[in-house]
Amino acid sequence: METLNGRLHRRTLLTGAGVAAGLTALIQGNPASAAEVDDGEFAMETITVSGALRGVPYALSTGSLDELEYARRARINSRVFRQAWKQALERLRTISFMQTSPSSGLDSVSEPVAGVTLRVPPGFYPIDTWDLSVTAADLHLSDLEGDVGRQFGEWSVRILVEADGAVLVAKDYTGSDTAGSPVVYLGSPDSSGVSRDLLKRVTIRGLSIQSDGNPLQAFTVSDRVGMLIHEAQEITLERVSIFGFRREGLRLEGVMDSTFLQVNIGWCARMSDAEPQPYALALISQRDSEGRLRENCNALRFIGCHIEFCTLELFLDRGTRHVDFLGSKFEHGWGTSSVASPIQIGLSAPAYAAAERVSEISFSSCMFVQNTYAHEGTHPTHIRIEERGYVGSQSEKAKTSVSFNTCHFTVPDGGGERWFAGSDATFTSCDFNGCGNADGEPACFDLGDDVTLSACRFSVARTIHDGVTGDQGGVGAPLQQARADLFRFRGGASRILDPVIYFPARTDDADAVPGSLATIGLGVGNGNRISGWHPHWYGLPTTVNGDPGHIEAVRYEQVDRAQLLSALSIEPWSQEVSTVLTPDADGGVSVAGRATIKLSSEVRFSNFTDAYSGQVVRVVSDGGSVSLVSGNIVLRPSSPSFVGTGQMRSFMLFTDGVGAAWFEV
Repeated sequence: METLNGRLHRRTLLTGAGVAAGLTALIQGNPASAAEVDDGEFAMETITVSGALRGVPYALSTGSLDELEYARRARINSRVFRQAWKQALERLRTISFMQTSPSSGLDSVSEPVAGVTLRVPPGFYPIDTWDLSVTAADLHLSDLEGDVGRQFGEWSVRILVEADGAVLVAKDYTGSDTAGSPVVYLGSPDSSGVSRDLLKRVTIRGLSIQSDGNPLQAFTVSDRVGMLIHEAQEITLERVSIFGFRREGLRLEGVMDSTFLQVNIGWCARMSDAEPQPYALALISQRDSEGRLRENCNALRFIGCHIEFCTLELFLDRGTRHVDFLGSKFEHGWGTSSVASPIQIGLSAPAYAAAERVSEISFSSCMFVQNTYAHEGTHPTHIRIEERGYVGSQSEKAKTSVSFNTCHFTVPDGGGERWFAGSDATFTSCDFNGCGNADGEPACFDLGDDVTLSACRFSVARTIHDGVTGDQGGVGAPLQQARADLFRFRGGASRILDPVIYFPARTDDADAVPGSLATIGLGVGNGNRISGWHPHWYGLPTTVNGDPGHIEAVRYEQVDRAQLLSALSIEPWSQEVSTVLTPDADGGVSVAGRATIKLSSEVRFSNFTDAYSGQVVRVVSDGGSVSLVSGNIVLRPSSPSFVGTGQMRSFMLFTDGVGAAWFEV
């Protein structure tokens, strides 16, 4: 065993093999006491990949390839890169497992090595697969530990892969059997999971992985996965780029406690015919043969990452927990369309995982960009989050929790987008540009149970377009029947708090876009709320004579419904009574968001619509007499049925679960 100046190195004494191994070394190698341990450090050993063939045999202008030469180089490089990895593993310390885990420092022996740097010289390398797997045999560990259910303990390879300027180029060529396989595999394939025996502490820095030819063109992408990280812990990717693969760009299976810095994924997940469809970044839980959860993805951080021009961008399966996205960008680029939501969180799980749910997911200071409005009439929302029940046998499980903080949602050229559908989510201080939908589609925000949008800004779009067939200026062909429906309530306990909303002004008939602030869905739940909106400058547009404009306050999917009742409370947003209201064809007038209303005289009013249970409305006239018709409006017997000049009458909406009526108070 190595010593420094005749004494054991302190790092060796206190880490890895532990105190007992350090004391053993002291006794055998030097009689010096533990108090005399030195503070010097072992240097990282460096291994350089050698023997690989750089240069990709194709003409860049045409993409034509010499397949035989490409295949020859790819096979040589795959072998060379694997050998370099195995050589790095050989340089690590060997752990001899005895009765207790090496991490405890008892009854174990280690050879001290601080770690290994594996350097890849700059260049383009044709390759089939770079196998960065680790097995018990690679670390000279007995196979018996896994059999008896014990931990290997410090299964920590501590390898830094320095690959700035290195590009791995993968091609589908005749005779290859790589379809669907990862170009780079990093993990422990023999791990039993359940947080045992996982590959730990590997950093890959500066590596690029791409298809052959031009990776930024859809027709040249390879039928591969860019990188698969499997059953691993404490992994770090820094400045890693993955471009041009039909399947996942980066797929994580049972990965924990890891960090991803400036990872760029582009032109991936372009298999529209696959089932299930791949996502550019996919976080997948590992399960046993019977489908029980074995290892999930958890405690992951994505910082400054960028996903762009991918048909589907991000997928978190139902077992995923505690994942943070910081300062990252998700852009659904020009010409990119999908039948499913580009970002799906917690939606896919087999029947045996019914009680599982994604939780503790956050997006902070992230940007979401949409350029293409595809499939008019069935266009998916940009983000979709699972909707779970929390009663009965599932009530003991943790509630889904997804939060978006100070994020930006934008359509660069001003077109519309449906941004969200789902439940159990919180949006705080977010900006939503380009809110819009097509006729026959749900609103821009399709709210299930327990969704909160607090202090957010919404800019509603005037048009929607396909983002594909437009002129050379980059603007797509306008789609017909655009709408400006903002919020649809179909669950319960969702809240829109202190919003700032910009509806498009009505300048002429051609520019009028119909829409609604709130849509009450079929089967809507109770306890939804809109409060704190002050549409003094920006709000529901009106016509030049003050009549209600093309944007409604409330829209009902149930055609015979006229009141919000307990489904939604729209708290008063205006006390001003300068606008004189006139009845509709049925004699009703909307009181949504109003505490006081001024009614036109010499006409008959039979109902106040769009009100919530318990709402109180004060009624004044425009100077003449107002006729209130008994029926939905219940007048005091001693009171006349007119509101005369200078009089004010107050009414409250009372509901009993079956019917509703306005009682004078």
